[in-house]
Amino acid sequence: MLSDGRQIVLDSLENGIVATEGDNSARLDNGQLVYETGSGSDPGTRYNTMQTPNGREFQVTLPDGSRVWLNAASAVRYPVPFPENERKVEVSGEVYFEVTPDPQRPFRVQIDDRAEIEVLGTRFNINAYKEEESLRATLLEGAVRFRGKAEQVVLKPGQQARLSAKLEVKDNVKTDKIMAWRNGLFNFEGMRLDEVMRQLGRWYDMEIVYQGKVPEVEFYGDLDRHVSLAGVLKALESADIKFRIEGKQLIVLP
Repeated sequence: MLSDGRQIVLDSLENGIVATEGDNSARLDNGQLVYETGSGSDPGTRYNTMQTPNGREFQVTLPDGSRVWLNAASAVRYPVPFPENERKVEVSGEVYFEVTPDPQRPFRVQIDDRAEIEVLGTRFNINAYKEEESLRATLLEGAVRFRGKAEQVVLKPGQQARLSAKLEVKDNVKTDKIMAWRNGLFNFEGMRLDEVMRQLGRWYDMEIVYQGKVPEVEFYGDLDRHVSLAGVLKALESADIKFRIEGKQLIVLP
């Protein structure tokens, strides 16, 4: 979404300039959106929003060169161009960042009204889906300062901040599990059925309905995110879980 309210569906466009606002332009380049800033003659700062629907991913290169990957049902809002004194974006859903260093302009990520991340390094993943039990920020490289409403912590590579009722830090997380979505995979290692189903609902754009109690079962292993929903359900049925599809509803049977 552009600052003037226009919405552009990028799937329907070919490579090239897709939008121009003032002295800045956005170019579609083989499935990613790249911003190009002008000479600075246009003093205005405008806000754009990139939003992915269920079942889609997308990559954006921000005006400062930082790269952002959005998982399904996610969004990032950012100024075009960034002001001279800071770089601040807002996110929802699940978003992975590779931030271009710029000591003169700190990079900050606002996660709705729950937390803010100040970037001291470069590579990190944020999972902020509101239907999940906690907000999670995982650091892969460099350093970030994670601020909740009452607590804050500086993360080291391999650490994950988890914010629910309180802020906790987990060491030595399996980053390959965290980044599975970026590599085209579902990673269900140690996940309960309800956690698995939330991922499937977002990716295949289905409403999850349980008939009776949620079965108590854990799953392990990887699955390709590009297989059909029927193929994924067939794999899950090996755990003696049965499903039925009715329109846009995926029903878990007792």
